[in-house]
Amino acid sequence: MNARGAIVTEIEELAPKVLQLTIAFDEGFAFKPGQWVNFRFPEGVSRAYTIASAPERPQAVQLCVRVGHGKGGEAVSRLKAGSEITVDGPYGSFLLPDDDHRDVVFLAGDTGIAPIRSIVLHMLAKKDPRRIFVLYEPDRRHILYAGDFDPLARSGAIVHESGRIETLIDRNKRIITAATIMVCGFDPFLQRVNAALSDLDIDPAQLISETFGPQPA
Repeated sequence: MNARGAIVTEIEELAPKVLQLTIAFDEGFAFKPGQWVNFRFPEGVSRAYTIASAPERPQAVQLCVRVGHGKGGEAVSRLKAGSEITVDGPYGSFLLPDDDHRDVVFLAGDTGIAPIRSIVLHMLAKKDPRRIFVLYEPDRRHILYAGDFDPLARSGAIVHESGRIETLIDRNKRIITAATIMVCGFDPFLQRVNAALSDLDIDPAQLISETFGPQPA
């Protein structure tokens, strides 16, 4: 993919050590919900960041970032509104199948909710008829994007539950066993999800999953 220049227009703290970066493109940025980009800082450091917004807003793309230690974290801390950066992509295969008409159950851990937000907002914008269930285990009760998901749940557009993922899986096991399952989070979260789903005789190979790698310190 060709590199594209962009400008950081907004930096918002969603939770301790979790930022949302909004970046603007002159001509928009085409992507599929669930994908990520390679974000290149002015210093030359690059990191993979997940797109949290829907493709219906191609000119203002939102990225969800867990700020870690090291060069990436230092580079993020120096960003400000107006910073010029470079993005290449989009990348990734964490994509909702178009040809599967079953209900969709999303299992998210921590910032793994970001690509799921993108997919859910896109499904609702396109009036996708599939029922949507978002089961979310936040980090230390910091429920990311509650401002989006809670009103949708109250209106009945989606089901949104948060808590320990094993508890949520057990509570919704009848729905899960007959649904398309999409899982996103850090490695330990995916391992726990696979174990819980195996108890329901669901083969982990059937899942659409995306890992963010080892759990950050």
